[in-house]
Amino acid sequence: MAIFFEILIYILRIYSYILFLRVILSWFKISPGYGLLGRIYKFLIDITDPVLIPFRRIIPMVRVGRSYLDLSYIAAFLVVQLIVILLRFVVIRYIY
Repeated sequence: MAIFFEILIYILRIYSYILFLRVILSWFKISPGYGLLGRIYKFLIDITDPVLIPFRRIIPMVRVGRSYLDLSYIAAFLVVQLIVILLRFVVIRYIY
């Protein structure tokens, strides 16, 4: 049972890195689907949008000067990290 939780924690950590990579790539003007970097960005969009869309419905974009700041990335990252912490607690407290 502990191995299942450890694998789940590992997958969630990889997902948090993917979220971070999407944040970094969103700062640049990349056309999804064109070229290698575009295909990578499209893949990141396909993976992260199912998690980000519910957060975007709840958290509005904040206007900063002439542009907008999307806080859904931060909320999703914090929720993923909270799940990792809770899973670690379950593994340490109840399985070992």
